[in-house]
Amino acid sequence: MNARMSRRSFSRNTAIASLLGVNGFLPHGAHALPGLSGESGPPEKQFMDQYYDGIIDIVTGIRASQVDAIAGAMEKAYELKQKGGTLYSHVVYGHFTRFAGSSDRPGQPWILPQSVNHPTPEEFDGMKEGDFLITSAVNENTMAVRDRGVYVVGVTNNYFRFRRTPPGGLRPDRMKLSLEEMTGHIIDSQVPWNNGLIAAPQVPNFRLCPSTGIASMLVYWSCTASLATLIGTKGRGSSAAPVRRYLDMAEERFRMIGADRPKIDRVAEMWADRVLGRKARLLVYGHPQNVNTYGPTSSNNMFVNDAVICASSSMIAEPYTVAAGTLTPDDIVLIGAFTSDNTDEITVARHARNMGALTTAFCPYATDGDSSGARLFKEVDIAFNSYSDESAGVIEAEGFPEKVSPLSGVTGNLIHWMLTAQWADHMARRGEMPYFWQGYHENGGKEYDDMVHPYFLERGY
Repeated sequence: MNARMSRRSFSRNTAIASLLGVNGFLPHGAHALPGLSGESGPPEKQFMDQYYDGIIDIVTGIRASQVDAIAGAMEKAYELKQKGGTLYSHVVYGHFTRFAGSSDRPGQPWILPQSVNHPTPEEFDGMKEGDFLITSAVNENTMAVRDRGVYVVGVTNNYFRFRRTPPGGLRPDRMKLSLEEMTGHIIDSQVPWNNGLIAAPQVPNFRLCPSTGIASMLVYWSCTASLATLIGTKGRGSSAAPVRRYLDMAEERFRMIGADRPKIDRVAEMWADRVLGRKARLLVYGHPQNVNTYGPTSSNNMFVNDAVICASSSMIAEPYTVAAGTLTPDDIVLIGAFTSDNTDEITVARHARNMGALTTAFCPYATDGDSSGARLFKEVDIAFNSYSDESAGVIEAEGFPEKVSPLSGVTGNLIHWMLTAQWADHMARRGEMPYFWQGYHENGGKEYDDMVHPYFLERGY
């Protein structure tokens, strides 16, 4: 047994491994694993690089193989709309997507209206023959509307079974029906069946840092760009060209973020120093979205919702608003923003910095090229540019007052998860692998979380 690994830690890890049927699960004893304690041989790929490479594979995979599927779906949506059909979108599974496409988002033309949170039975009851539904969910309600004449397009999603889901991968109720059985029109978001993009040797039973939010929104905003073009040109414009344009721009911005990996690494190391040396908490904030529906709570924000108690997310992240009254100089405050001039986010940054907390933010550094005046990146200790300064979307469509399909959400979320991933990497290399949530939809996920969460509460990361 490694001298730094206590008998209590060893017993704890053995108990968890026994529960899960996994040998060598060492969430607190990462230093005891090859590549993490100075043993001979090359180190494993950094967590940040694993996440970045996985997202690049997703966006290039959609671009290479799914343009025709997206364009064909939107041609059908436009055709049915012209005949009087109603268009619905249920691409809301995964915490990020719940707010990334909300109705108050600049660049959201609301031509593919997103369901509020998870679709209700009443919404399905209102669907009729000749309507159109794009969805990432597999359930009996969707099957029922398909059978009565609604045209259903399925988007692959790790929360439900599709062709890459292995036998027994999800909990039994999620294995009964697959996306392919539900509809013949599939858009493959390229998301892995198990969501996370990081294969951590310390946590072999699931993958860390979710990808489904970015993958789903790349598809949703590509669909929006295509449909807006068809609507604006009365069906004469290309349904495929705006899809390619949006995905090309996404990849370009992602690669710009990839060039900032040395900075991400330095900041992640600072976070690790603070967590281990000062028992820092990680408090996440973003201005509430869709407040008319949900009310003004910070968890109603795409970045906060993805960070806190989400499948494959870190256990350390908690909402800033819940802990703001107990903020200390030891804490880390992370602010995620899709603009740089939101007064609420700037106020939070100033308060946290005045309290002595380490403030970090990701946001565009300008709005349509203008970075004058009060800006979030000027108010924090460390800022990352999300390289998406458009005030709305990035695709111009005839007849729409602003460009549609924004990029600042997906680029910001990429920074968020690369930073989280590299913080976990630095922690692991010091023998202090942090705890992450396994999704309840995965087989054994709830049992895993119930087992390890008390140890997280004891340790704090």
